[in-house]
Amino acid sequence: KATVSVLYWTLITMMQRTMMMLGLVGLASAIHPFEVQMNEKRIQREMYWKNRHGVKSSSELGLGPAPQFFTQFQDHFDGTNTKTWQQAYYMNATYFKPGSDAPVFICVGGEGPPLDGSVVVSSEHCNVAVEWLKETGAIMFAVEHRYYGCHNISACPVPEPALPGALKYLSSRQALGDLAEFRAFATKQYGLTNNKWVSFGGSYPGMLAGWFRLKFPHLVHASIASSAPVQAQVDMRGYNDVTAEAYSVSDNGVGGSPACTANIADGHKVIGQMFNTTQGRTELAQLFGHTADWYQSPSNQAAFAGNGVAQFPSQSNDPACTQSGCNIGKICVIMTDSTLGNNVQKLAHLRKNQLMYMEDKMVKAPDSVVNYWGYQTCTEFAFYQTCEVGSKCFYTQGYVTVASMIEFCHVEFGISTATVQRNVDYTNEYYGGNKPAGSCVLYPNGEVDPWHSLSVLKSPSAGIPVLMVPGASHHAWTHPSLPSDQASVVQARQTIRNYVTKFLNETCEQPTI
Repeated sequence: KATVSVLYWTLITMMQRTMMMLGLVGLASAIHPFEVQMNEKRIQREMYWKNRHGVKSSSELGLGPAPQFFTQFQDHFDGTNTKTWQQAYYMNATYFKPGSDAPVFICVGGEGPPLDGSVVVSSEHCNVAVEWLKETGAIMFAVEHRYYGCHNISACPVPEPALPGALKYLSSRQALGDLAEFRAFATKQYGLTNNKWVSFGGSYPGMLAGWFRLKFPHLVHASIASSAPVQAQVDMRGYNDVTAEAYSVSDNGVGGSPACTANIADGHKVIGQMFNTTQGRTELAQLFGHTADWYQSPSNQAAFAGNGVAQFPSQSNDPACTQSGCNIGKICVIMTDSTLGNNVQKLAHLRKNQLMYMEDKMVKAPDSVVNYWGYQTCTEFAFYQTCEVGSKCFYTQGYVTVASMIEFCHVEFGISTATVQRNVDYTNEYYGGNKPAGSCVLYPNGEVDPWHSLSVLKSPSAGIPVLMVPGASHHAWTHPSLPSDQASVVQARQTIRNYVTKFLNETCEQPTI
């Protein structure tokens, strides 16, 4: 049961967005807008990988070592709880010489696809570390997350994740406790008594990687916290604001333009106006399908245009993809082509082109799931990506609001909106938000990645540098290197190596939180 959670939300989001575009919105509209937005990255990771690396990912090819297991505590904050479980980890010691002082690289697992052996040999999560193993002689570990990464029911902190109360051990603080315990285990198991540890991760694992250093500076010497949105926030307007701005970026092969952004925004604004007239609804039916009456329903309007009438990747933008409308540049070719008619007609043309390669992605989702990430947004981070009136969001504004996004917290978990806000406030107080205190942590972010709006963009101190990668998407530099990589991504990998080298040569003894 536990193993299907992340996969399910990946598939269900793809189904929702694809069904919406195919016209099957009767089913799609029953899926909450939270799942549409918060899980889009899991869909896009698979699309990104397959566009870049062929039909099968490295995990599908079965690359890398088999999992090993160690005994982990169920609860790090209750000494009376003696329950344990078997947590999975992976190791690559190909170039490591036992007894040497070479560094230890640890790749942090999170809410993405469950880890497998590929994570330490050809990793979409931490390949910036993998590709450096030979030169440094480092040993590398990757540790699965306590809920998202369960291999089987015995490798989970609870035996029945779907039962009431089973998610009480799901938190970033418990996950950090897991990493601290693993560090102690590995140090003893592999004789790593004279080695400096460096943590790596991207997205939520990037958050954990940075916090691992900041909260356990005596255990972890340095960290690379890639694309880490460490500032928890209820109303995350910045996500769709940055998405809109990304379509104006032209450098490093992105291919956007201000005219493209303006045309997408105008098309969605006009669609919002067309909802209000009989003639407008008739024209929408002719362009996009459905009946004119269908567009009279507010719920249908929201499902159709609240998150965009087509796919608009920025978090997952891949300049190397080849399908029509698959990235910012190819979308902007369509949206700035005056021969296609007005901006609404351009959007209809884009949608039609994207459906040509999306229809075969329809899949059947598992019947029973646990919404792990949804729970964490309610209890720690929120991150509800809205499209409010007056924002820069270039979809039809006013449909995706905080109220519409947050209601599931009460419905699914009995957590009120006020409690969600208190949880977010405490998360920022506990970790420091986007102004952390500490040293030897690098925060790299991608220019077109909407998550950078909640990361550390300005260095809070000399010991915590930042890196903005021009034209790059969500931790694009953590993927295996390819000849088609953007020049900025190639440079980012070298810059990250330079910082890690610098950190390893420093004591890193600055005040920490």
